[in-house]
Amino acid sequence: MAVALRLSRGGSNKRPFYRIVAADVRSPRDGRYIERLGTYNPMKPKDHSERLTVKKERIKYWLSVGAKPTDRVAKFLAAQGMIEKPKIYEQTKQDKPRAKTLEKLKAKEEKMKNAASAAAEAPAPAADAPAPAAADAPAPAATDAPAPGATEAPTPASAESSTTKNENDGPDKS
Repeated sequence: MAVALRLSRGGSNKRPFYRIVAADVRSPRDGRYIERLGTYNPMKPKDHSERLTVKKERIKYWLSVGAKPTDRVAKFLAAQGMIEKPKIYEQTKQDKPRAKTLEKLKAKEEKMKNAASAAAEAPAPAADAPAPAAADAPAPAATDAPAPGATEAPTPASAESSTTKNENDGPDKS
């Protein structure tokens, strides 16, 4: 009979509570088990003493007779120093960008490189002529001031209505 050290879920909806059990691999997750070996309460803070409780002697016994811990239980036991840390395998290529995305990134990088090289060449002639540098300067704040014929700025409510409603739309139906 193959035995696994695994988690058996208890608790209510949205309030999980797990028992660490030694169970036959053929039995259901929350079904029959051979022995209870500890508890895991993910609702407790990580540094809380009751978050993970284990019976170390019984777990050592089950490991000595060939019981295999699941990944999560192996992680818990490694944190307790009872077994080696489980190996984390490299993800498949699904986590890597696809070929089309790589092409786009490469094109964007080349475009940036070309723009940088063009910018490096352009300042040499521009240094002699100060007029283009003045053209690059931001416009004065006078453009924010109201026109001479306007008496007062519209209120925020009327500003929204003037931008959303077109005069040619007909009567307001809202």
